[in-house]
Amino acid sequence: MKKLAYYSLSVMALLFSGCGGSDESSCRFEVQQNLDAGNYAAVIAELDNPNSECRSAYLNNEFQIDLGSAYMGDAGLSLSDIIALIGAKDGSFGTFVDGVSKKQNTSALASLGNAGGAFTIALNGTDCNGLSLSSSEKDICLYIGLTETMRATTTINYLLGDIAALFDTTNPGNAIAKEEMKASMCALQFAIAGTTCADASAIIATDVNFTYADASNKTFKDIKVIVNGHDYYRLARAVNPGTTIVTDGYCDNSFSNQSKAWSTGLYACPLNKDPAQEDLNISTLLVDTLNSGLNAVSGALSGDPALQQDINTYKSEIDTNNDGISTTEIQAYLKTL
Repeated sequence: MKKLAYYSLSVMALLFSGCGGSDESSCRFEVQQNLDAGNYAAVIAELDNPNSECRSAYLNNEFQIDLGSAYMGDAGLSLSDIIALIGAKDGSFGTFVDGVSKKQNTSALASLGNAGGAFTIALNGTDCNGLSLSSSEKDICLYIGLTETMRATTTINYLLGDIAALFDTTNPGNAIAKEEMKASMCALQFAIAGTTCADASAIIATDVNFTYADASNKTFKDIKVIVNGHDYYRLARAVNPGTTIVTDGYCDNSFSNQSKAWSTGLYACPLNKDPAQEDLNISTLLVDTLNSGLNAVSGALSGDPALQQDINTYKSEIDTNNDGISTTEIQAYLKTL
């Protein structure tokens, strides 16, 4: 409860600093009410609009803090939700991943990316690694770190599949969920290094050409991983450096016939369906965002030793060499879940 109170006060201090006249104060109060009520779409519609008069109620780029908070809520992961999940139950990172999976929604990765972008703009160029950050800047850096950590955790949830079954040994789907996890790890290793793994009896990769709504095309690697006689399908970049990408369910190569189950003619379906945007790279989302996220959170937590310890526990579970989390260490850790 202390953690929640601490960060709620911190957010409130930022929200109401530098308010202008009565109309401006009323605008900011309405934004705060919508945030408290979980009406995140209304906040996004108001503050993500460059013609919004409400933006003038904030000094500099402070409106970006509220906008970032709204995008986090839109992902299903409000700031208070995240703080409550950190260190919950047995305090392990696996439990944290499980908790996030129950909260996140289908737009989580995109919304968290927008949240991180908004918080970064709010810093007005300030480096979170600087030595003389103000308390407000430390708070924003904390939000950036939490956002990055959530992006990595959400990626893990896409990677692992049925999280509920994976963490529940009494669930009839537990064995299959573990195979799914092993298949994902093997596909990632194959995409990066071109090598097979002990958990797979065979890995077969073929090129598949996806056609987007604008008629443009992109080639991927359709990777079939065979684990205990069962076939599992993943999708990887067809260019170097190789890596699997974030997918959701299955579809044909024109993004039609979407299904939760694989059948002939379907492929693991890219979560990103916009050809103008870079594909959601598993390696980058896992390694870069998890390292930068946990480090940023840790650096901004000098005022909360308990939360600091929770974050340190997460890092030590994965980063066994204490030299930065690597893809290999993430793979090894996830196989223990």
